Amino acid sequence: MRNASPRRGLHNMRSRTTRRATAAQTSPELYLKLTSLEIERSRRVTEFENLSERLRSLAERIRTISEEQAELRLRLEGSQLGLAISQTSPTKQNNNVGFTY
Repeated sequence: MRNASPRRGLHNMRSRTTRRATAAQTSPELYLKLTSLEIERSRRVTEFENLSERLRSLAERIRTISEEQAELRLRLEGSQLGLAISQTSPTKQNNNVGFTY
């Protein structure tokens, strides 16, 4: 007869992750963690600044596009008014020519 004790499986194995991480860490490990967090924070700040600059650039371009559209609409309205005025004027036009400028 074999040993009557139950077999140990994966759920019974102890690993380094089962210990309490904060209580068991030594000073060098804490300094290493602190340093890695500071490096990550610095990187995130740089990413945030770059993103903010990109957003400012996009907002500026959207504003200039809106201004250009408004200007072009005004020019179109002005040219349509001019076209309407020229069509109603009593000047003689050459109807034999197929091109108008």
